[in-house]
Amino acid sequence: MNPRRKSQRRNGHGISLQPSSSSRCRLRSVSHLVAAISLALLDNKASLLHSAQAYVTSGLPAHTHRAFLRQLTDDICATDPGTLMPQECQNASMLMSAWASAPSKLNLSSGVNGKARAVAVEGLLKRMIDERRAGNVGAIARTEDYNAVMKSWAMSGERRAAAIRVEQILMNMQEMYASGDKDVQPNLESFEIAIEAWSKATDEPNALSRAQQILDWMTKLYLSSSNDLAQPHTSCFYPILKSWAVSGKMEAPIMAEHLIMWMQHLQMKEGIETAQPDTVCLNIVLSCWLKSKDITAEKRIRQVFEYMDKCARMGCIEFKPDASTYNIVISSIAPAVKKYYDMGGARRADRILARLEKGFLAGDELMRPDTIIYNQVIDYWAKTQSFRCHYLRAREVLDRQITMHESGVRKCRPDTTSYTSVIAACASTYGSKMEKRRSFDLAHATFMEACKEKHTHPNEITYGLMFKAVGRLLPKEQERDRYAKTLFGLCCDDGRLGEMAYNRMKEAVTKKTLVELTGGKSHGNFPAEWKLNVKTPMRKRFQNKEFSKGKEIGKKNELRP
Repeated sequence: MNPRRKSQRRNGHGISLQPSSSSRCRLRSVSHLVAAISLALLDNKASLLHSAQAYVTSGLPAHTHRAFLRQLTDDICATDPGTLMPQECQNASMLMSAWASAPSKLNLSSGVNGKARAVAVEGLLKRMIDERRAGNVGAIARTEDYNAVMKSWAMSGERRAAAIRVEQILMNMQEMYASGDKDVQPNLESFEIAIEAWSKATDEPNALSRAQQILDWMTKLYLSSSNDLAQPHTSCFYPILKSWAVSGKMEAPIMAEHLIMWMQHLQMKEGIETAQPDTVCLNIVLSCWLKSKDITAEKRIRQVFEYMDKCARMGCIEFKPDASTYNIVISSIAPAVKKYYDMGGARRADRILARLEKGFLAGDELMRPDTIIYNQVIDYWAKTQSFRCHYLRAREVLDRQITMHESGVRKCRPDTTSYTSVIAACASTYGSKMEKRRSFDLAHATFMEACKEKHTHPNEITYGLMFKAVGRLLPKEQERDRYAKTLFGLCCDDGRLGEMAYNRMKEAVTKKTLVELTGGKSHGNFPAEWKLNVKTPMRKRFQNKEFSKGKEIGKKNELRP
């Protein structure tokens, strides 16, 4: 080992600034491994995927993988311009792809590692450019190499700074292509990366406008025949639509709809078929309306949904509603039921669910229902107390869910929430003694059915609602006390005696029975095993955290003698 390298190792540097025979040897010995890694990550060669898995899924820590890529990069960048062999030029290109497509376990998508990756890939690209300027005709930086650099910056976590750099690279590529360099012609992926980079620039107030400008520029390049690979595609619109959906701005749903109209204009007036909107685009528009909290959101969502359904029935399968569409439509009914107590909301949701079930049973896999959508409809019926026999409707939806699950649809397996919502519907029943008895019998049967399976086992909310049903639906004190004693024993054995269950129990039993069951203790003094499995609500957990934090600050600021 030469003295220069020995001193560098003594100072903590393991990479020589000058090319050496050992670095050449190391580079050649791992070149085949670099090829396997990059090709596997790009999915260009399925036959090499298995051999690359030994590297990608090995038990080595992430910093070891990063050091491996870093070492190969430094070995190439440390060489003098004009000295790279053809195999080394090829390795440099594959190494850029390996960096850009590195798996998430390497932790290269944010912080110092994210920026370091982008700088490393750009360093490799600069080395290739310097090699070409030095006269090496085999060192050609192509579009894929520039895309790797842009992709690395877009995923670096640098947000606005990364988006600006990506846009600069894209504009340079187009300028070089217009000057006659056909190897760097920006393609669809190039523009998609630039749009995605601006959609991630959350620290830039005008990020959406900048992304829209990239899309407009891309369209003009294609329509003016300046770049035949800049043809707008539906995937280019996804990041902008999603950014509007999460922006929280009042104008978000209107802007999203205008973007859909522009896509239709490009398709029908300009003849760009690849820009046709699809179900995903319209689902994002529906999501914009759902998050807008506009008073007309439900009506507008229903109009778009019916438009999609009509297009599907006329043969336009690109707009065909899927399970996500139905989920959004049913979710839009929540304000009408929970805030405005609209007695027709649960009925509307139930009918939409029936249409989803009908489509799936007809053979459409895209309309496969899930547990969430069933739980929503059951919850709507539970809150529609003004509707006669609403608890029977809630149980009917649960029975349909059970039937669907037993037929092989695993996604709609009933859970604790499903059964708890039915019990809540029963507990809120009013009317004659006969009606209340009928409701209690259904609540009891539902509770006992929930106890049979682990994934439907009652939680603290379920027990609280059962105590509520006991107090509201059973007319005689003796019967209420007898049932409450049994329920209290089950609740304590499960460790589910939360505050709600305790308060509902106090309302259901006589004072004598309450003292007999609790020994006259308050909820805070109960044995820990009675409350072992009670989950603290997130809001209360946050309040307790803030309270303790304020208490600590108060102690710090307290004057001491």
